[in-house]
Amino acid sequence: MSMKTPRGMKKGVLTNVWHIPKLSRNLFSVGRFTKDVGPVTFESDGCFADNKGLKWQLGAREGKGLFKLCMTPMMPDEANAASSKDRQGDTTSYLWHLRLGHIGHGGLDAIVKKSYGVGIDMTSVKQWELCDGCALGKQTRVSYMKSSPNRAKHVLEVVHSDVCGPMQTPTFGGKRYFVTFIDDKSHFCVVYLLRNKSEVAAKFAEFVAFAETQTGKRVQTLRSDNGGEYTSSAMAKFCADRGIVQKFTPPYTPQLNGVAERMNRTLMECARCMLEHAGLPKTYWGEAVMTATFLRNRCPTRAISHDKSPHQVWTSKKPLLANLKVFGCHAYVHVPKAKRTKFDARSVRCRFLGYSEHEKAYRFEELESSRVLWET
Repeated sequence: MSMKTPRGMKKGVLTNVWHIPKLSRNLFSVGRFTKDVGPVTFESDGCFADNKGLKWQLGAREGKGLFKLCMTPMMPDEANAASSKDRQGDTTSYLWHLRLGHIGHGGLDAIVKKSYGVGIDMTSVKQWELCDGCALGKQTRVSYMKSSPNRAKHVLEVVHSDVCGPMQTPTFGGKRYFVTFIDDKSHFCVVYLLRNKSEVAAKFAEFVAFAETQTGKRVQTLRSDNGGEYTSSAMAKFCADRGIVQKFTPPYTPQLNGVAERMNRTLMECARCMLEHAGLPKTYWGEAVMTATFLRNRCPTRAISHDKSPHQVWTSKKPLLANLKVFGCHAYVHVPKAKRTKFDARSVRCRFLGYSEHEKAYRFEELESSRVLWET
């Protein structure tokens, strides 16, 4: 600080200062000043300090019983900011860390090895491992574990779930979301298309009935995020009645629901590729996602030991892949004799749209009428 005294302008330093960014005015503690420096007197024309017989104006009367400090803050220029040690060519690694825009340890080490014409003492690196500027400007979250160390030992011991959507383009049936339920042990996935997120509780009940009937096991834990569709009273009541424990991930931590998040990403990528290859509009995304789920369940994955497929772990049977078709390809579907006359065509032109997860059947769309047909 610069202040005017009877002996001219003097420089001083205020200590024990608090920096409060949201405070619109600087406040000066007279009590602290009298304790550390000397007595202060308040007169009609201002506030005066007395330090070792030297009296000088500390503040001027401004009105409403307030005084304005007669001090001017000094903004250090480049020369003033440098310490005497720096003028002599300081080589501390922390100083060069600041000069080089908070460069990392590795960058400093590379500069030393490449001989850029500066001498940097790297022995002092450990003394500044915590730089306040770096902590505020570069802070990131600690990486989450790539996989949970507590994997389920049995089918349906843990089920992961997540909702994807809303999609900008609805399906022909008006669906804008899909929900996934993934078994932690087998990674077998079941998908339901939704019009609204509020349908999740009903679809989970449907999944539980299907899964428990097919496997002979009971769902024990449902792991999901904190979305309203999972914290609803309907979902809570169903889980409580069935003895299912709900486990939620903390807010803004999708990494902790990684199994479901990754599954959604995988299904979306697969569906997008199939739509692009078939040249189909986005209204077919629902058919593509369901087909992607069917195929993904039957493909080996490294997430399961011995590279088995989810279908194999879920059913204890190897999937049959010989009858797979290309999504979106054209096909001729036979018309049953009972549904045609003698001169009617025996087949109709269709587009292949996937498989049934629960039946041995293909799913087709008739090109002329856009009707959806099943062919066993």
